[in-house]
Parts: sequence; C-alpha cells; structure tokens
Amino acid sequence: MSFFTVVRLGEAALVWADGPLDAAVAASLHEALYTVIEQRAAPVVIDLVRVPSVSDNVITALAAAASQAAQQGRGLELRLSGGQGFTVTGSAQLRQVMARAYPTAA
Repeated sequence: MSFFTVVRLGEAALVWADGPLDAAVAASLHEALYTVIEQRAAPVVIDLVRVPSVSDNVITALAAAASQAAQQGRGLELRLSGGQGFTVTGSAQLRQVMARAYPTAA
C-alpha cells in the first residue's frame, strides 16, 4: 500500500511516506506539495527513509515541487535511507538525487 502524510509544524511542512510510492499516489502528492509550497512553508522536508521504491510519476511530482520551490528562492529537504540528506534547488538536481537513490524507478 502506498501512502504519504503531510504534517505542518509551525511554518515548516513534513511530507512523510512509508512504503513504495507508485503512480496511484502521484497526483495527490503533487497537489499536496503544490499546496504547502504555495503557502510558503519553510522548510519543506520530504522524508523517504522508509520508501523502498518510487514510480517515475512520483519523481515527476517531486521534480515539479522542486522547480516551484526554486522559483520562490527555496529548496526541498530530502531525507533518504542510509542517513542521506540533500537540499535540492530545482527539478534537474532532484532528478539526479532520485536517480542515485532509486536507480530502478520506472
């Protein structure tokens, strides 16, 4: 089962997912990220530590959010398995990080 949760912590937003993120959640993830970025949440932390796989649709949604945040002069904070953390400031950078973290993304 794919799911994610959005939690607002003051001005910050945490997007937390547990389990594979597939195409079925991509549209709702895109909408949720669009909303928190438009509300100027800062920082926006996307916790994928417990996500073993993502679909290309999810990467596209994350890349759109990274681009939107970059237009506002901000980045997205990614948390990945193995204690990896990245601040991405655009869609190309997000795609590079995700390609290394999820090389088999469809």
